[in-house]
Amino acid sequence: MPTLQVCLQWTAVVFNTFTLIIGSLAALAGVYELLYKLEEGSATHIDFEKIRQLTLAGTLILAAVIGCSGAFLGSIKVLVVHLVLLVCLIGAHIYQLMHYNEARHVNTTEEFVMGIWLKELSHSGAMHQLEQRYECCGNKGFSDYTSTMRAPQSCFHTVDGVHALYPYTEGCMSAVKRAHLSIYRFEKWVHSGLIGYEIIGIILGITLCCQLTNKPRRYTY
Repeated sequence: MPTLQVCLQWTAVVFNTFTLIIGSLAALAGVYELLYKLEEGSATHIDFEKIRQLTLAGTLILAAVIGCSGAFLGSIKVLVVHLVLLVCLIGAHIYQLMHYNEARHVNTTEEFVMGIWLKELSHSGAMHQLEQRYECCGNKGFSDYTSTMRAPQSCFHTVDGVHALYPYTEGCMSAVKRAHLSIYRFEKWVHSGLIGYEIIGIILGITLCCQLTNKPRRYTY
């Protein structure tokens, strides 16, 4: 049986190496999105969400490092800590899915876009960043810019300094809602996928612990 134990140990090492990569990518994605939202100006309503996402990514990285160490050293105690962290992560993912609310997310995004548009009405230029980033114009469309409010250059597609003849037809309200909602839905599927992935890690960890427990018992007899 030593061969089976060695195979399980190296399988766990490889699995946790992949987990470490996944956790690192999740952390980088969280930092990038947080910086993106801060630059955009919509970070006021997603700070807590992003901090929670970064915490989950950090915990996943920690679980991967502990899992690798436990599998490599053949330590049951270290593997138990690894399993506890995975169970906690699954609980956190389930909590996120239970509080998944598209309607609330859409309402928050609408409030953000409307707030930027109201700033545009009093101070020209507030919408420029949104219009350039999401290729949209105005709140509901370019017609929002009346004769007293000329459509800004950010409403026109630009290639090598040459502006398009007509502005973007889509309003920023629908464009930003669609973009933010697609990210929100993607995060839902990521949480679901990680639950399955972490369950596999738990099964692998328990199997390895059982194998390591059987080893001293054989010597006892």
